Amino acid sequence: MKFRQNEKNIWKWFVFPALFLVLLVGIVPLIYSLYISTHQYNIAKVQIPFKFVGLKNYATIFTDPYVWHSFKLTIIFSAASVSLELIFGTLIALLLINVVRGRNIYRSLFLIPMVITPIAVGLMGRYIFDDAVGIVNWFFRLLNLPRIIWYGNVKTALITMIILDVWEWSAFVFLIILAGLMAIPSEYYEAAKVEGAGYFSTLFRITLPTLRNVYLLAMLVRIIDTFKEFDKVYIMTKGGPNFATDLITVRNYTIAFKEFNIGLGSTFSIIILIVMILLGTVLIRVIQRTY
Repeated sequence: MKFRQNEKNIWKWFVFPALFLVLLVGIVPLIYSLYISTHQYNIAKVQIPFKFVGLKNYATIFTDPYVWHSFKLTIIFSAASVSLELIFGTLIALLLINVVRGRNIYRSLFLIPMVITPIAVGLMGRYIFDDAVGIVNWFFRLLNLPRIIWYGNVKTALITMIILDVWEWSAFVFLIILAGLMAIPSEYYEAAKVEGAGYFSTLFRITLPTLRNVYLLAMLVRIIDTFKEFDKVYIMTKGGPNFATDLITVRNYTIAFKEFNIGLGSTFSIIILIVMILLGTVLIRVIQRTY
């Protein structure tokens, strides 16, 4: 009997260590960031490196025009990237859903960009879109098109980041959409065929409406990811030229590690976290209401 009681409580030896690690790695740094965000903490200043300032850092962030510019760029980057990824992911999934021969090979090929590390993607992007020796401009020369300075021009730098992000993460959306397509009951299509519905009528009246929650899930994951985008942008442009790709993560890095203002950087991190939580909450509520 005593052995059975010990056996029932054995789960604690597995849960508590994991819970302790989560608290140590996640909660403790978050609490410390909240504490630092209320202090003037600039490691470049020797005289007063650490001083309590209350909510002054938050006021500084909300009145900084560079911060608002970075939020604007991030929203544009997120909206364009996620929209294009949903479109391309859907098209690829619709093309492969009925393919039987070689389906696994095609899936593996489409997944290659997603499994490459973001830093490697950024380094590849620097060479692919290089205005002198890049393969994109090489094709342009073959077609007698003008050479484009992709990530070195204010007008095209953000577009280049969007193209690179779409190339890398459309495969992720494709997997989610493909799983959703495979889960649609075949009876829906059989009934539509009996009624004489064509391909596009079936697509817009059965397939896409049925995938509504799948799209919302893909949007939730990808919007959060785009708001955390840093690696590729920093490798390729470091936020330039002339702040054209200065996303919120790059701006936060600049504040904390280039201007050495750790207190202000912690404040910006907390604000970014709150924005991401609000976005995630809104999308989760929308998903819950559709059930």
